Amino acid sequence: MSAPASSTAATPTTATRTVCVQVPDWPLLTALEAQRDHTLQTDRAAALLAVMDHHRVLTASASARALGVHAGMKKRSAQATCPNLVLVDRSEDAEAALFETVAAAVDTVAAGVEALRPGALLMPARGPARHAGSEEELAEALINAVADLTGFECTVGIADGPLAAILAARTGRIVRPGEAARYLAPHPIATLLEAPIGHSSRFLTTDVSLPETVDLLQRLGMHTLGDFAALPVRSVTDRFGPAVALLHLLANGQEPTAPVHIRLDQPIQVDRVLDPSLERVDQAAFVAKPMAEELQEQLRRHGAVCTRLTVIARADGGHETARTWRHDGALTTADIVDRVRWQCDGWIQTARLRTDIRTGALTHLQLLPEQVVPAGTHAPALWGQTGQKALRAHRAFTRAQSIAGEQAVLIPAPNATGRLLRDLSATIPWKSEAPAVPTGPWPGRPAAPLPATVFAETIPVQLTDADGADVVVTARGVLSADPTHLTSEQGLPPHLAGTAPVGLTGFSAPEILDQGWWRSADAASAHRGARMQVLLESGLALVLLSERGTWRIEALYD
Repeated sequence: MSAPASSTAATPTTATRTVCVQVPDWPLLTALEAQRDHTLQTDRAAALLAVMDHHRVLTASASARALGVHAGMKKRSAQATCPNLVLVDRSEDAEAALFETVAAAVDTVAAGVEALRPGALLMPARGPARHAGSEEELAEALINAVADLTGFECTVGIADGPLAAILAARTGRIVRPGEAARYLAPHPIATLLEAPIGHSSRFLTTDVSLPETVDLLQRLGMHTLGDFAALPVRSVTDRFGPAVALLHLLANGQEPTAPVHIRLDQPIQVDRVLDPSLERVDQAAFVAKPMAEELQEQLRRHGAVCTRLTVIARADGGHETARTWRHDGALTTADIVDRVRWQCDGWIQTARLRTDIRTGALTHLQLLPEQVVPAGTHAPALWGQTGQKALRAHRAFTRAQSIAGEQAVLIPAPNATGRLLRDLSATIPWKSEAPAVPTGPWPGRPAAPLPATVFAETIPVQLTDADGADVVVTARGVLSADPTHLTSEQGLPPHLAGTAPVGLTGFSAPEILDQGWWRSADAASAHRGARMQVLLESGLALVLLSERGTWRIEALYD
């Protein structure tokens, strides 16, 4: 375990010191355990197995990866690469149930464990680290407990804030207090996919799609978390909304403040004595649904919603087990039923794997809200839940295409051809596949970050030097003189200073564009000229095109 070196003072942060316990390749380990139960494969190291999710490989065993099977590969390609490969569909229920054995092992070392998702746990570090003696000793104790009680290997990361802790757990690092933002900065922007945001995650929001957000930030020229974190908070909120602002907060090594809690006059809880006792997992769903509905009715009468719930089970042998689930969104009835079912399945497996516990059948279940907030905190939007808006739009677009054809609904998409800024985007029918955009550079391709405003019709301008002579690009691809002023006979847009000459404070070297050089100069696809950026005295930056001795404004940097 190590902490990243730093040469400057740490930046103070308000984030909670957080521990993340991760078991790598958890879907694969769950599948291997299931295969072992069916005696199809008992050796984890030699197993040729891949877990499929939506007809693509989610993860594969080390032996399969050595033969060329990798994540994202289609089913047929994986089978062609490795004919002896065993393919199994992902089972999130099985992953959650088996992961209860890991959570139970962590419980023997520290309390306050939160199940982030199957394969990852979060918990506060301050109390457990003080009890263990230090954060390093806490990490060692957690690793040993999981290995001894479950047989799985885990990694532990400790840092300020949940995102830094999750990423630190990849390599088993301990990030010093106040260093989370510095630690996160060099990570690729794609690591935002690890953020604990989404349905059933720590921070629940349906207003953002992590893959789409990451793709957007990459196209805006942000390649690291540091690039994203450097943006002003107000600009992120105004441009992208509160959901992306939450990602911005996490990228800075911080986390949202806890919601306002309310104290109820009477404690809310739901108890059930199970008669007959619960011995099978399929019985849990029938018991959990009426319990969840009763709990939601009690919360509704108090004008509250539950954001942290403890599920407690007691067995006829007197043993009691509990697990707490928490996220910043209100737990729905379906969420509660799933958690009870997962936990009951997990407890049954825990009792089978651990010889020091003899539980017997479950005879009592209890749902205990640990944290409730006013219902208005997580109230639906004015016109229903956020997801319903997207669903209604989906139906409307589908209906329009069915009546008027696929060209009736067009959406913007990146264009794979062209060197002019207006050629980098196109419209394609909704739900059609966007054209593949080459990732490698090609001559004349605009460099990132791209300007925010591209003019549909370029604006003719003149560039002059200090003596008032016109500035042109020579045959050698250099400027005839240093430009000092920009003006236009037709008049510039008002925000660019009208018709008066505008002073320049900077300019870039011309970039030669030679598109379709083998075609006629009059061909629409042919373009011979140059591109250059200039900085105005007002602070605005423009992109200028030079063609046949004339300059035009192509785009504007906001």
